[in-house]
This record gives sequence, C-alpha cells and structure tokens, in this order.
Amino acid sequence: MNNLLKLATITISGAFSLANLAFFSNSVKAENQFDVCLRELTASGVTVEDAQTGCADALVPRELSSCVTNISQSTSISAKDALTSCYQVRRPVDLGNCVVSINNTVLTASNKNTQAKVEGDNSQSPLMMALSTCQASLLPIRQSECVIALSRTPQASNPVKAMETCLSAEDFPRDLFPSYN
Repeated sequence: MNNLLKLATITISGAFSLANLAFFSNSVKAENQFDVCLRELTASGVTVEDAQTGCADALVPRELSSCVTNISQSTSISAKDALTSCYQVRRPVDLGNCVVSINNTVLTASNKNTQAKVEGDNSQSPLMMALSTCQASLLPIRQSECVIALSRTPQASNPVKAMETCLSAEDFPRDLFPSYN
C-alpha cells in the first residue's frame, strides 16, 4: 500500500512537471525577442537575410524591430533605410519616435511635400533629413521636441532649418555663456 501511494505521488508530480515544462517552453518560445524581431522586420519589408543579421547583432532585438516598424508604417521611409538607421543608434525606439513625431507634426502639418529635395542639397528630402538628424542626435526625443517647437514659431517657415538648428545646438552656447570657453 505504501509503495502504491509513492507510485501515485511520483506519477502525479511527474505529470505536473511535464505540464509545467510544456507550458514554460511554449511561453519562452512565444516571448523570444529574436523571433519577434525577425517576424516584425520581415513583415515590414526587410529581406530575411538583413532581418537575420540585424536581429542577431542587435543588443535589444525587440527595440530594433519596433523602431523599423514604427518608421516604415508611419512614414514613407523604406524599411531598409529605417533598419540601417535604427541599427546604428543607442536608442532605437527614441529614434523611431523622433522621426515619426517630426513627420506627423512638422512635415505633414506644414502642407509641404515631404519628398521634395532640400533647397541647396541634392541628396535628402526633408523626411530623410529628419531621419538623419534624429540618428545623429544623442537625445532623439529632445531633437524632435526642439524641431517641433522651432517650427511652431511664426518666423520659422523651413522645417529643415529647424532640424539643423536643433542638431547644432550646444549645451552652453558660447555667445550666451562666454565664461564657458
């Protein structure tokens, strides 16, 4: 009788262990950030090879794919261009939010063609300029807030000028604070 009780206990505990193993292995599989990254990047239009390389090399793959998805779905920037930029920054989610904020608030709202070339520059549209200035900024959210604020002033008619001004701003401008030379 005692052996039968031990056998029943082992059988029941073994069944619970197998159930837990099955549950946790499925949950780990579903939450694998590399799987999520690959799925989101390929759904955004990135080639499988580029998605594999990007996700494998990313410090936080979910942030990389979130950045690419945000930019490619909310702007006319290609997923490949977004991947290149998102891959090269410390804060990919902030980069995505910066580009989308500038596009939605400044470029789209200004009723200008966001694909038109920048005056005097044969290489970038204002939208691509937003991508590159957000990428170059150490604090992309601050960059977008600055661009949006400068673009709201009555004198500001050029969002590209606002992007350049915000990117070139120093912590302590020498004209205002000469003692910090």
